[in-house]
Amino acid sequence: MKGILVLIVSLSAFVSKAQMNSDVYDTVSYHHEIGLNGLGDYGATSIRNGVTNRFVLGGMITNEIKDASLSRHGGVNRFGLNAGGNVYYRNGQTHIFKKKNWGYEIAAGTNYFGGVLYTRDMFGLAMYGNQNYTGDTMLMSGMNINFTAMQKIGFGLFDPVSKSSARLNFYNISSRLSGSFRDLEIIQSEDGYEMEVVMDGEFEMAQSSNFNQGFGVGVDLDFRIPIGWINEHEAQIQFKAENIGFGYMYEAQKRYSFDTTISFQGFSFDDLIGENSFFGDSINILDTLGIRSEDVKSGFVLPGYIQVGKMIDQNADYNLQSFFGIRIYPTLIFSPFAYAGIDYRFSQHIHAGASVSYGGFSGLRVGAYGQFNWEQIGFGIGSDNFSGFMRAGGNGTSLYLRAVCRF
Repeated sequence: MKGILVLIVSLSAFVSKAQMNSDVYDTVSYHHEIGLNGLGDYGATSIRNGVTNRFVLGGMITNEIKDASLSRHGGVNRFGLNAGGNVYYRNGQTHIFKKKNWGYEIAAGTNYFGGVLYTRDMFGLAMYGNQNYTGDTMLMSGMNINFTAMQKIGFGLFDPVSKSSARLNFYNISSRLSGSFRDLEIIQSEDGYEMEVVMDGEFEMAQSSNFNQGFGVGVDLDFRIPIGWINEHEAQIQFKAENIGFGYMYEAQKRYSFDTTISFQGFSFDDLIGENSFFGDSINILDTLGIRSEDVKSGFVLPGYIQVGKMIDQNADYNLQSFFGIRIYPTLIFSPFAYAGIDYRFSQHIHAGASVSYGGFSGLRVGAYGQFNWEQIGFGIGSDNFSGFMRAGGNGTSLYLRAVCRF
């Protein structure tokens, strides 16, 4: 698992559509445009980087590090990952429709999105084991987990002047995991000899490591709308949606459904969550425990998002601008994400900015970025969680890259 996380973050940094809070509005029309974008972002409401970094990069997680994260946990907590890369080509010279000045675009990319909604006791169990909970009840109801790895290729139309666009995508689903625990409690006796588990929910996972396990269809939309702004200026409001659609797993997934109370006596805790636990058919006690196991082929909503916000206007005749907006994913693990910031143009070719945001996988975050634009080449680098690079007490790390060539 460590190797997979390192690979995802590395690829997103070097293969690098980034999810920078605000895009730049530019009405200059080009015949051709090739772009690379990438994003690596993980965040948490409660887990400190001191824990997360050691899972990703290796190292010892001391009791001091675990205690520091546990003290920040409340009743409901989040942890999530969003990483990927995208390459696209736009042709503004060839018009698909004779009476419309629309060009076409082709894009391909990959995305890894997932996370977990969990309780304080779940973190305590994962970090310390069950020894701290003898004679007590571990409350983990409401836990939700999902993860999707997918690749896409798409074709669409765009306006070479405003850069508004619409694209139809086809997806390969290479991995998917989902689980919902409406009720989950573990009750231990004082001596730890007896244990009772109350469960109600379901858990679904792949049965193989095949690259192609499902497919999907979705759209990417990007519409820019001019509105009147302060001091008779004009502002651009962007409506943006990515990966909005549905997927279907045609390779059978293993689904476990449970609505049961299980009592154990003299039962090792590893028998419950270890590699030979009941989440596997290696021991034939599922029916006895009231856990139903079946192979299913299911549909699901792709992990896409909708964002509405004020853009940065490259054509403005003033140097200091504001940007702000809100982003929503249709999943419990990602809360509504709001952001606001300022952008300053130092010269015709260089501008930079800073932002504050709240929501998503974590809480309050501070970001910074730099953008460099020449006539034919552009490059940008930044982070929505800049403080995460600076301290082990941060709640995540974010990095996005952009590169574009126009001719």
